[in-house]
Amino acid sequence: MDMETSQFSFRNRLLLLWDEFGEAAVGVAMFCALALGLLIPAMMRQADPVVGTQLVRGIVEYSTTMPLNPKIAVGQGFHYRYEVRLADTAELVFVDGELDAPRMIGSEVSIERQHHKHGADTYRLPNG
Repeated sequence: MDMETSQFSFRNRLLLLWDEFGEAAVGVAMFCALALGLLIPAMMRQADPVVGTQLVRGIVEYSTTMPLNPKIAVGQGFHYRYEVRLADTAELVFVDGELDAPRMIGSEVSIERQHHKHGADTYRLPNG
């Protein structure tokens, strides 16, 4: 059977396929995007190792529990996310901390600046 004698054009066939399998295709694409999104931070850490650390002080300006949606916390647990204004540069940075040791807004905290091989800096609260 040729395309000229067919009742459905190629465009109509594509529309029928999209109607039948469109939601599944979007679901597969979202799953693949989520999987890649989870792999990218791990790959970035391997390509950009920490080459030096420095203890710096700052003032807690804001804190919130993370993640904001409790359904996302399954398997990860909750933690605090702090916005800390660094004392030496007045830069505002984000730092994650454990739920068992909350820091008050306005309190002074020590955080560890991690300098990476390719120039990026990350921050974390030291244990203890």
